[in-house]
Amino acid sequence: MNIKYYRFYVGGLMAIMSTGAIAEEDAAMDACRKAASESAKGEIVKVEPKRVKDGGEIYEIDIKAADETQWQFKCDKTSGKIIKKEQELPNADHPAFAALKKIDEAEARKIALSEYTGIVNKVGYEIQSDGTATYEIIIETGDGLEMEVEVDAATGKIIEADEGSE
Repeated sequence: MNIKYYRFYVGGLMAIMSTGAIAEEDAAMDACRKAASESAKGEIVKVEPKRVKDGGEIYEIDIKAADETQWQFKCDKTSGKIIKKEQELPNADHPAFAALKKIDEAEARKIALSEYTGIVNKVGYEIQSDGTATYEIIIETGDGLEMEVEVDAATGKIIEADEGSE
């Protein structure tokens, strides 16, 4: 086989393989979007790929319901199944959050920054699917990453940390 044709043949194979990988990723994203939409009715306002601490990959999907309730889903990229559902609250004084918290926001920030050095960009207030109240602390690290650190509002323990690009 002529080298010129061989390069063309290999290039074509690579293009076909990458198209297959893209189609697989689209199918996984569609499965995740469908699962989230079935769990909370509303408008999908964000779908973002994320890498989790253990090296796995997820989609983070945000839905805004008609009653202004915000929901966040974490969906396994491989299986297309929802692995976590959270209700996002406007502030730490919301009755659902205030009834469960035992540490304040300043303490939660301190705990998150003790594990992940950087600058806190945002703090969110969430109720997990198991009823746990958490502070979601977004930290911009010095190496160009953004860490989402969830601190249990009752115990002060870090229960999850996800990494994403800025």
